[in-house]
Amino acid sequence: MRRRGGATAIGLAVAIALAGRVVGFVIGGAAGGSLAFVALVAAFPVMPVLGVPAADGSARLVTAMVASLAIWWVLGQMAAARATRRPIAGWREWGREFAVMGSGLWLGAVGAVVLAAIALGAL
Repeated sequence: MRRRGGATAIGLAVAIALAGRVVGFVIGGAAGGSLAFVALVAAFPVMPVLGVPAADGSARLVTAMVASLAIWWVLGQMAAARATRRPIAGWREWGREFAVMGSGLWLGAVGAVVLAAIALGAL
């Protein structure tokens, strides 16, 4: 678990991004696009910090993705370290630790986008 915690966290982030892409394709329209964007921000939380919704560019997007995946790797490794402090630890304990740490990152990133949308009058 200590070796694969970070890779598992990256896999979860990529899975969230792909799920958002599928939801956006299946639902379509503004609702599907909004859901897909929220999933993308949840998967890559550095995007709003670099201004990706307002200013595009492949360099910004790649930088946001790489930085976000690095953050997810660190959180996954931290969750693995915290979970293995117990004598008997499995992926369930890792998941609990990761959910606690990751939820703050998810809520912060998605909350920032929602607040920006409210401030701009989109919501």
